[in-house]
Amino acid sequence: MTLSLQSSESVKTIAPKTYPLVLIHGLRNAHRWTEAFLRRCLAIWGSDRVFVVHLNRSDRLWSAEYPEGYVHFAGTLHQGAGCDTVERQFEYLRHKLDLLEAQCGLTRPFDTIAHSMGGLVLRRYVSEFPNDVAAAVTLGTPYGGAPMARDFLWFGYCVGAGRAFRNLTPRFVQDFVRRHPWPSGVPLYTVRGIHRGISWGVGGELFIGTLYHFLMRRRSDGLVPVDHALCPDSQHLADLADHNHLHLVSDPKVADLCASVLP
Repeated sequence: MTLSLQSSESVKTIAPKTYPLVLIHGLRNAHRWTEAFLRRCLAIWGSDRVFVVHLNRSDRLWSAEYPEGYVHFAGTLHQGAGCDTVERQFEYLRHKLDLLEAQCGLTRPFDTIAHSMGGLVLRRYVSEFPNDVAAAVTLGTPYGGAPMARDFLWFGYCVGAGRAFRNLTPRFVQDFVRRHPWPSGVPLYTVRGIHRGISWGVGGELFIGTLYHFLMRRRSDGLVPVDHALCPDSQHLADLADHNHLHLVSDPKVADLCASVLP
C-alpha cells in the first residue's frame, strides 16, 4: 500500500492507547524524532506515557515539557548514540528501560516505534523479552542490510561508528535476522519511505545516498533500498510516497500511521 500523508485522520479519531510508547532511534541518532513528531505522540499516547531511549552509555534521565505534556528521555542526546554493535546497543536498551521503569513510570508491556538500525536493536531485545512489547512498528529498518554500510565502511570508522556500520552490512544483517526470529505473538509492522528527488539530510548523507542508489538502479528512502526494508516476520503497513529516511522520524503524520495499528 503506497500512501501520501498530505492529509491524515485527526488525532481525536484515534482510540486511546492501552500501553505507553517507547521510541528507539537509528544509526548515530543523526535522524532524530522532531518536536512535531513527539508532540503528536503525546497527543495520542498522553502525557508521561511517551519514552525516548538514547542508545549510549549515559544513564541521564530527563524530561521535556510540551503543550501536550511530558516526554521522558534516557541517555544523552548526541550523535554518539547508536554507534556501537547491535549487541551493545541491546544492552543499552535493556538498561535504559529498567531505569525508565524504576524512576519515570514506564510500565510493561509497551508499544514501540523504532527507526532504522533501532529496529534491529529492538529485534534483539524482543527475541529475549517477548512479553515486554505489546506491538511494534519499524520505520526504514534495513532487514536485508544496508549496502552503503558495506561500501562506505571506511566512513563509518571516520565518524566513530565503525562497529555499527559493520553490523549493518547485508551479510551481517541477513544472518542476524535468521538468528533472532521475531516472536509470533508480538505484532510487527513495517513502514518504508520511497524517496524521489534530491535531499541533503543532516550532513549530506541523503544526497550521497540518493546518488549511490541511483547509480545502483535501486529505489530507496535515500539510505535503505526499498527491497531491504521488508521483513518476513512482519505485516507491511505502508510505503510512504515522497518520504526519505529523515522524513520517517520528522513527519508527525507518520506517528498517526503507527498509532493506527499499535494497541
